[in-house]
Amino acid sequence: MHIPDGMLDPKTFGTLWAGAAGAIGYASVWVRRHFDSSRIVLMAVLASLIFAFQMLNFPIAGGTSGHFVGASLAGILLGSWPAAIVMSAVLIIQCLFFGDGGVTALGANIINMGVIGAFLAPLIYRLVCRIHPGYLTKLLGAGIGAFCSVVVTSAVVALELWISGSAQFFAVLGAMTFWHVFIGIGEGIITAGIVAYVARVRPAILEGGEDSNRRSTASVAVVFGVLALAGSVFSFLASTHPDGLEYVYETMGIGTAPLPESPLLSSPMQDYLLPGVANDQLAGIGAAIIGTVIVGLAVWALALGLVRRRTKQKSISESAS
Repeated sequence: MHIPDGMLDPKTFGTLWAGAAGAIGYASVWVRRHFDSSRIVLMAVLASLIFAFQMLNFPIAGGTSGHFVGASLAGILLGSWPAAIVMSAVLIIQCLFFGDGGVTALGANIINMGVIGAFLAPLIYRLVCRIHPGYLTKLLGAGIGAFCSVVVTSAVVALELWISGSAQFFAVLGAMTFWHVFIGIGEGIITAGIVAYVARVRPAILEGGEDSNRRSTASVAVVFGVLALAGSVFSFLASTHPDGLEYVYETMGIGTAPLPESPLLSSPMQDYLLPGVANDQLAGIGAAIIGTVIVGLAVWALALGLVRRRTKQKSISESAS
């Protein structure tokens, strides 16, 4: 659902850029003040996992495809504001390094694919879990939350396209929500599956708060890291069909604004291909692995820096008193 350059007009993408900047700023403050330092590695590895899984487009009916978004999973496992940091890092790196999503539309993509799911899915998850606490309820809440976040986001994207004058409202709203119902089912299944694993081996992660069993949390991080690496290696198996937004806008012909013939920003690994490698399959795997590592390191460094700043300020305050 990455929006490319050309779909949104300046007033729309400018407003969403401002909203995304504000969300990232507050999320950074929240992480600095409240985030459990024992979860920094988990946060970084989860970011890598989301990046890798986003490349694994799965086919759906009608010649289109969908991919895992991950904001719902991050919100349920880490909390909404840390999830916003994770998703922002993933989307920024995808845009700048791989040309996935437009530069002008980066703020919109952060709001749509990062912030909405990071807040909506955990809310639905908690509401469902309150009905009847239990293992199966957690799976159900995670699946419903992830499904709803994808469908709601598709409707928001449709609204943005309409406001930009790039599509007729009812046509784009109906098409976007229809196809993303199927994509949302895939998102719900993947999210519920990962939550099921965490609920079995380390349920404390789902409860939030201070984590005293770092070894157990580290084991979950290792599994996420292995899955991220596997997703990178097998990224060449992804469906080549257009994703839901591209299919609605171009294949169905609902979009009215012309898209640029070439990207506004030249990315070093455009279209997830490592330059200098003749074999496209190997070039794709190489780019996927590099991207997975870059995302993980970026989130780890950012979260560690924010938490260390909190510790330093606390030490200064204690010394002053």
